Amino acid sequence: MIPPHWHDNTPTSEQRVFNGLKNDPLTADWTVLHSLNLRQSGNRPYGEVDFVVLIPAAGVFCLEVKGGRVACKDGIWTTTDALGVTHTLKRSPFAQGQVGMHELRKALESKLGRPADFYQVPFGFAVVFTDIDAPPRDIGTEPWEVIDRSDLHTGIAAHLLRAAKHQRVRYRLHGSPAQPQPDLMRAIRDALRPDFERIVAR
Repeated sequence: MIPPHWHDNTPTSEQRVFNGLKNDPLTADWTVLHSLNLRQSGNRPYGEVDFVVLIPAAGVFCLEVKGGRVACKDGIWTTTDALGVTHTLKRSPFAQGQVGMHELRKALESKLGRPADFYQVPFGFAVVFTDIDAPPRDIGTEPWEVIDRSDLHTGIAAHLLRAAKHQRVRYRLHGSPAQPQPDLMRAIRDALRPDFERIVAR
């Protein structure tokens, strides 16, 4: 988990996903980045992905987390928090997740110098509803792109592994060995959130 602990202002919904990923035995060799900022894209000043999950030999997934009550009327999505305050979303959670995934992939493609192995990595996204059953899916959403409260009880890691298999089939990725392998995993991790130390010049 990078960082190893959540920030004090982290919503309860994200804390639950954080713990679910951190404590699942299946994630022992995974790398999970929490609250990853993305640089400016189009007319948006910045973007953020709630979780980026790097799964060895399986893929890279962006998770969009929504807690509380969720509703959609006439195409407008809203969430209602524990205090009863309703917030209108600028776009659907699925559009948020998909946009974040594409922006992340584009940034990595440029930063890593477009290595051949990179194009064998399945990228995907999922929307996590921590407090409700999955809402009705629209025609552009696949079943594995939704994780609800029931899935969290049975294990988010197993769901993501199934989703990675579907993404590999979806994009007809048949390379061997399956990517990302350790070197590419490390390169992706370092590109997204590098460790560093700067010494004060004397």
